[in-house]
Amino acid sequence: MKKLSTLARHLLRLPGVNRDKIEAFADLGKLSLCATDLGQGFEIGKFRYDAVFSIERFPAAQAQLLLAVLAVWIAENDPGRDLLNLNDPDVDVTLEDEQTAFVQISIEFEEPLSIVPDPAGPITWEGQQWRVDDVPIDVADTVDKLENT
Repeated sequence: MKKLSTLARHLLRLPGVNRDKIEAFADLGKLSLCATDLGQGFEIGKFRYDAVFSIERFPAAQAQLLLAVLAVWIAENDPGRDLLNLNDPDVDVTLEDEQTAFVQISIEFEEPLSIVPDPAGPITWEGQQWRVDDVPIDVADTVDKLENT
């Protein structure tokens, strides 16, 4: 749930948002199982969930700033949303008084669940120990030979 925690940290940078005013959690999670060999590890599943953020006593005058920051963060950090058919965020704003609002944001995310070999890892699978981590991707620096087929 990297996107959930990364977006929560990002929202904490906004004026009027601090740890005692924000709550973030994953809701309606669904784990789709797979075992895709990525060379140096496996993608063993995909986790699709709604990331829910509740912000109390948010400065009502900053509502448009919040929406703009949210839109930009999503564009920069979750560019493949269309390919995954993820819904656009739902945002509810309830005015508490003339200056503050309660804001609830729900964003659908999908993230891979990957494991890599680790002799001290907590996961035993296929007779080997593993840990949850991103699988390193090898990128070729040079190409020795290309043949026409």
